[in-house]
Amino acid sequence: MRTKIGSIAAVSRQSGKFFCCIIGLLLLVLPLTANAITCRIGLRPIDFGLYMPLTQVPVDVIGQFDVRCQAQPGTFAVIIGAGISGNQLARTLSAGGSGVLNYNLYSDAARTQIWGDGTPPTVLVTGSRTGRGRPTFYIYPVYARIFANQAPDPGIYGDNLLVTVLF
Repeated sequence: MRTKIGSIAAVSRQSGKFFCCIIGLLLLVLPLTANAITCRIGLRPIDFGLYMPLTQVPVDVIGQFDVRCQAQPGTFAVIIGAGISGNQLARTLSAGGSGVLNYNLYSDAARTQIWGDGTPPTVLVTGSRTGRGRPTFYIYPVYARIFANQAPDPGIYGDNLLVTVLF
């Protein structure tokens, strides 16, 4: 197996407002067998923009990533890790020290299905490649939410997430 690792997160503060962005840590596992399905993942930032402390409504944004698979037909699953909180059900953006913003990532626009490793109540997203030859591209939206009524300390907030494609 080969492993490729990317990087994550950028956030900045401006006049007491917070700018948050999750870029993503990437772990891509490729089998050495040329006959098997092979997949690659491309991540795009999840950008929360400026966060106003004690806002009465959640901050909802949409990010996305794509999976490119080729070679033989097969299936794959995409897992998003817990991040620095260690808990898929309660992810946090951290500014270091004690400053945190609670947020989560979802597989559905209604933000009811927490995207994790598939351990209930989280879900993982799967895909299937049915053809051979040319690569097939899959685009997956990631629905993100910072929860309302938080009063974080000023700072730069970010998280480190491990995104894994299993095939």
